[in-house]
Amino acid sequence: MIKHQSSFKSFLGRASAVIGAAALVAGLHNTANATQTVRELFDNLPNNLLASDGTTIDGMTNDFTSVGLSTGFWTNNPPGSTGIGYKGSWTMNWVLQGLQGNILPDSAGLNGLLNAYSGNLNSLIDPNTGNPYGIYSSQIYATHPLNPSAYVNCSVPGTYWFSVRIEKNYSWSAGDSSAGMGFSTGNGPTDQFIGIGVTRPGTTGPGGSPDWGDTDYVTQGTLGQAGIPGQDDTGGPYLPLATGPAQLYNSGLGAVSWAEAGLVVGRLVVNSGGNCELDVVTFLPNSPLLGFTTDPSLIVWDATTTFTTTQTFSQLLVWMHGPNVEYDAIRVGTSYADVIGLETVGAPVASPSNTVYAPTAVTFTQNAQVNSGNTPMSYQWFTNGVALDPNDNPTATNASLTLSSTVVGMTADYNLVVSNFFGMTTSAVTHLTVLPPTPVYFTAKPVSTTRYAGSPGASFSTAVNGTPPYTYQWIHAGTNYGPPVTTFAQSDTLVIPGPLTIANGGNYSVTVTNNYRTTNSGDVSLTIITPPAGSFAAAVTALSPWGYWRLDDNVTPGNPTLYDYWDWNNGTVVDVTTPTYQAPAAPYVGFPNPHQGITLNTGGPAACRVNLPKLPCWTNQMTLVFWVTNGAAQMCPMNGYGNGYGLYDNNGELIFEWASLGAPSGGGGMDTGLAVPQTGWTFVALVVEPTQATVYLGTNNSLLASATLTGLSLPTSDEAGDTAGLYAPGLGRMQWPWAEDGGGAPWTTMHGTWSDVAVFFYSLPPAAVTNLYLSGVGQWIYASADGLGNLNMNWNPAFTLQEASSVTGPWTDVGGSPTPPYSVPINTGIGQHYYRLRQ
Repeated sequence: MIKHQSSFKSFLGRASAVIGAAALVAGLHNTANATQTVRELFDNLPNNLLASDGTTIDGMTNDFTSVGLSTGFWTNNPPGSTGIGYKGSWTMNWVLQGLQGNILPDSAGLNGLLNAYSGNLNSLIDPNTGNPYGIYSSQIYATHPLNPSAYVNCSVPGTYWFSVRIEKNYSWSAGDSSAGMGFSTGNGPTDQFIGIGVTRPGTTGPGGSPDWGDTDYVTQGTLGQAGIPGQDDTGGPYLPLATGPAQLYNSGLGAVSWAEAGLVVGRLVVNSGGNCELDVVTFLPNSPLLGFTTDPSLIVWDATTTFTTTQTFSQLLVWMHGPNVEYDAIRVGTSYADVIGLETVGAPVASPSNTVYAPTAVTFTQNAQVNSGNTPMSYQWFTNGVALDPNDNPTATNASLTLSSTVVGMTADYNLVVSNFFGMTTSAVTHLTVLPPTPVYFTAKPVSTTRYAGSPGASFSTAVNGTPPYTYQWIHAGTNYGPPVTTFAQSDTLVIPGPLTIANGGNYSVTVTNNYRTTNSGDVSLTIITPPAGSFAAAVTALSPWGYWRLDDNVTPGNPTLYDYWDWNNGTVVDVTTPTYQAPAAPYVGFPNPHQGITLNTGGPAACRVNLPKLPCWTNQMTLVFWVTNGAAQMCPMNGYGNGYGLYDNNGELIFEWASLGAPSGGGGMDTGLAVPQTGWTFVALVVEPTQATVYLGTNNSLLASATLTGLSLPTSDEAGDTAGLYAPGLGRMQWPWAEDGGGAPWTTMHGTWSDVAVFFYSLPPAAVTNLYLSGVGQWIYASADGLGNLNMNWNPAFTLQEASSVTGPWTDVGGSPTPPYSVPINTGIGQHYYRLRQ
């Protein structure tokens, strides 16, 4: 919760006096002593007024959630239009943690907001231009009468605070839209107004400079005033007098799920003689909130303007431009605390769930808050619309309601009314179902798994239902594994810590008991594999990867999982429509025989694509390794509109691409110059470092080649909108995920057969990459001069190095049984010398 500070102290004193006088009663509005003069959430409107059909807010009364608005109607300009519509659910969640908590999902049904709606605008003619208004008209706005107590009077010294949540959303930018709120003396073109808003991306100042795009601004004048010459979308309240920093809403700092959402806060200070100062600041989602403070004296305003007027503003004003904007939660008050409080209205959350077995205890957590923090609050819980009596349940007037021992008769609807001296708000309803006492039963059982020796661990999970509590006892090879655990949790996980050894293998099961039954899951196995010495698997696991997918799983429509044999990072085959997508993989010494890979098909009834688990790609130290044949060597952990690192195949040549969209640090693609064979197995590695990337390519018939791309500016944090920075590598996927149709169309999915993918969250040195390659192909000696007169040789250490003075021999083992790398002097004066490997 936000703790309001200095400006809130006298406010709290008034609040406590009201409480002491018993004036605060749940269910009653008491705004006489309120400093918050307007609160409009656009929530709780009747179903027949929801805006799925674009219903205008014009003519809609607002007695349901409003404070400070009169019983009059919203009036749209142009008259008869539906330029601003009410919408009954969120398109995207607001992500402003620290100000408002978690906004409910669409299914809650009680969220509401405004958005621009074209309606019949195209049939209405602008009398000034003779053209249809259209959704981009700068003359679309709406007003609503205020109660006299909420008027903004600029003839009397005072301070007014106001705020609105604005979300500019579009698939990959802040959106071609603008919006704002303020106050006006009426609805006509000559009426005066003041307000705050957010500009369109292309907005510029007079003469095209400065850049005023995608930022907050302050404005004042008449509703019908002209705009900036040459910009017909800046007239009326859209005309910025002063703005915040350019591209504030498109900097990446406020980007959340491809949208820009912010809390826009304004302050109007009225001095003697009607001399006014109007300020604006926007708080954008970041961690912590960008610039947010609970102390108004610490606010750094984005923009300020001054003007003189003695007008009294009697109307609440909103305006919108363009289709990609949503807007909610107007607050007006006389203190900063009035406009930054938490305000969410939604169904209470039942724990452990909405359906329980008697006599399970259930706790309902309130999810309806009005200017909480240090503001005194009052709570009243209801069941089936009847207020619960605190004499029957002591928590009936607490923030959380607890049913300590449920019975079937407690099946009912539960909701909450929250009150303070601003007024009251009623939450949505949560239905609780209480079932009769029931013996424990499994809803999910453990699944067998396989790990390589040395891996960091393994786990088995189970889930149950029935009357709690439950006692879990895990069993390994017929012996209890650890002590029994009694808990109300409906799931339990056994973690077997690594490094794993053969002793960790064997059968595991879990026995679960409640007061009515004991049941056992049945045995599953943990298989521990010791890779053969010198094999590719041995080389990979010796380097402690993040994940290692052999891709030899028996993939079918009913079993789409691709197992990680090192850790818990399983992948998935999508679009599986035929029983299997497997083919013999590399017939190299470093792989078991037979060994299989997974084949990706190019659409149609055999469409098949692979997604590995999401990687935190916003580390600039990582390595990707894989084998591919009969297709494109593409591996792009770039899902998220092209932001990440990856390789893609461009007519047979490998391209390295990074942070390709929306990253201020740059980004783009760079040709490695490495040609990808279309037949035979190819070893591919990508090593990412802070300022460079190295791509390796090797086959069974050629030496390992490499290309290092330098001078890069690789990001160390997510600059493009994915707050988790997680991207799923797609084998054979394009580097532009928005081009995919989700069905594996031929033009979006690349064919090929893949095997043995490994990911490391550090940059492998060249010698380690070479060893991985040689461990796969087996027979190669990889040699390079060190520039100091020596030749350094590397080979699969499972083989023994031999030497001879003639290519026909005799061949002898090199003395001392050297291990790679092995260095010999280059001396042309003693003739040629030969080396080979033997098993």
